[in-house]
Amino acid sequence: MKRTLSKPLFHLLQMTLMLLAAITFPHGANAQDTAAGSLEDQLKQHYKITKLGLDSGGYSIVDAGTVLVIKKGGILGAPPNNLVLGNTVYKDGEVHSPSPLFLGNATRLLATGEKVYVLKVSANPKNDKVTLLILECDSCNGVNQQSSYKAQVTFQYPKGYLSSADPGQVEDVIAELLAADNNNGGGAQQDQGAQAQAQPAQAEPAAQAPPPAQPETIQLGQTTDQVQAILGQPDKIVNLGSKQIYVYKDIKVTFVNGKVTDAQ
Repeated sequence: MKRTLSKPLFHLLQMTLMLLAAITFPHGANAQDTAAGSLEDQLKQHYKITKLGLDSGGYSIVDAGTVLVIKKGGILGAPPNNLVLGNTVYKDGEVHSPSPLFLGNATRLLATGEKVYVLKVSANPKNDKVTLLILECDSCNGVNQQSSYKAQVTFQYPKGYLSSADPGQVEDVIAELLAADNNNGGGAQQDQGAQAQAQPAQAEPAAQAPPPAQPETIQLGQTTDQVQAILGQPDKIVNLGSKQIYVYKDIKVTFVNGKVTDAQ
């Protein structure tokens, strides 16, 4: 069954990829880019990049790449119409999620067991980082309504690790969070128009737990009443005239003239 996005959403997804490419691959390459390119090229041989296309029906998978399975929860996903992605960091075996406060109410944490495509792989040996841009594989997850949430995940390695590690060691760390889906090789092909009778092979993911309910979020411009309706009464209020700071256990919300201007 073919999965489609509207043309505006497809173009937004393309713009996201272009912005991430500009950040990941800055102009003015120097000699150290050779090492980055070498590791990156080898990783791309292991993680085949999924290519997207656009036809009369909207978004489609032109060339399905590697399908990965999420092994640990905590990756913050954004809907396809979001240009901004929170950067989830995996370091020392722990998942560190970005705050969803200013990414909109539609963000959600991708669930353990969900399957995703790889849209981009980049390596930065100088900073010991490898970054993957991933996109939900809706047909692999057996969903009836398209979701296509996307996320950026950065794997932070110890200082100096990438300068001497071989690709296999790098991939072993990635597999702790995003492991290759060896049991669903045919699932990716369904996004290219496979017949409906192939769908029963995708029944296994149906047993996974539903994603957690999406919490209400604090947004710029909200009033003090709106914030209290979401977070409750603050533990402390710092009153600085036109500026007020509501202090909660895990967050500080700043108001100027009664409207949210910052949250930390």
